[in-house]
Amino acid sequence: WEENKSTHTTKTEGGGTRTETTYSYGQTWSEHLINSGSFDDSSSYQNPSSMPYSSQEFAADPIALGSYTLSNDLVNKINWYSDLNNDGSLISVDNISDEYARQNMVIYGNGFYMGDNPGYPGIGDMKIKFQYVPEGTVSLIAAQTGSTFSSYATKRGRGSILLLRSGYHSADDLFTLAERDNAIVTWLVRLVGFVVMYMGLKMVSQPLEVVLDRIPFVGRFAGDLMGGATSIVTCIVAAALSISTIAIAWFAYRPLLTFFLLGIVGGLVYLMRRNVESKRYGEADHEIPVVNAIPIYKDGHSGADYV
Repeated sequence: WEENKSTHTTKTEGGGTRTETTYSYGQTWSEHLINSGSFDDSSSYQNPSSMPYSSQEFAADPIALGSYTLSNDLVNKINWYSDLNNDGSLISVDNISDEYARQNMVIYGNGFYMGDNPGYPGIGDMKIKFQYVPEGTVSLIAAQTGSTFSSYATKRGRGSILLLRSGYHSADDLFTLAERDNAIVTWLVRLVGFVVMYMGLKMVSQPLEVVLDRIPFVGRFAGDLMGGATSIVTCIVAAALSISTIAIAWFAYRPLLTFFLLGIVGGLVYLMRRNVESKRYGEADHEIPVVNAIPIYKDGHSGADYV
C-alpha cells in the first residue's frame, strides 16, 4: 500500500486558520519497502515488514575497452540499460538456487513473478526483471593512466574532466552534451534557490495578513487582498535578489554578464520606485479640489454689491 495525502487550509474568523488533511490509499509497485506503520490508518492498510529479495547490480571485472580497462569512476557512469529478452535459455526457474523461490516463482515477461496471479497482483507479491548493458561503442574524455583511464585535471587546476557516453561522439559533441547537462542542473539549483527565497520573504510578510484578518466583517477580504499584494512584491524582490546572487557568482568568469544582470536588477528597482512615486503624486493631485470663484465687493454706504 501507498499513502497519499492532500492538505487544504482555510481562514477562519479572528485571523485563525483551519487545516484539513485527506488520506487516500492505493496499491503500487515499489523497489523499496514502504513502512505502513507510519500510515494514518495503519490498521486497515498493512504492508509486509520485510522483502525477501532486493535489487542488485553486478559488473564485470574488468570491463575492457580495446586493450584498456575502464576505471570504477567510468564504470559508474554506465547507465544505458536494456531489458533482457527472454528466449528460454537464460531465464529459467530451474536456475534459481533458493529452494523457496524455485517453488513459488513463475516466469513472467523478462523475469520472474512470486504471487498467486500475475494478472491480479496482491499485497506482498514480487516481480523480478533483468536488465543489462550490451557490448557496443563508447566515447570518452579522460587522462590515460597506464592501461586504464582517470580524471583529466584542467590547466587552471580548478576542476577535472571525466566524460563517458554510449556510441560514437566527437570531442566537441561530448563537451556540448556535458555543458547541456551542467546547464540543466545549474538552472534547477537556481530555481530552487528562488523558490526558497520567495517562501522566506513570504513568511516575513505573513504577519501583515494575520493583522488584517482580525478586522471584523472585512478582515478575511482585506487579508486575502494583502496576501495577493505581498505575493507580487515578494516575487519581484526574490527575483531581484536571485539575479543579484547569480551575477555575483559569475563575476570571476563573465564580468560582462555580471554587469548586464545587475543592470536588469537596477531597472526593476527603478521601475518599482517610479511606479510607487507616480501613484503617490497622482493620489495627491486628486485630493486638491479646483474651484472657480468670482470675487464680490460690497459697498458699505449704499448697500449695493459690485462684481
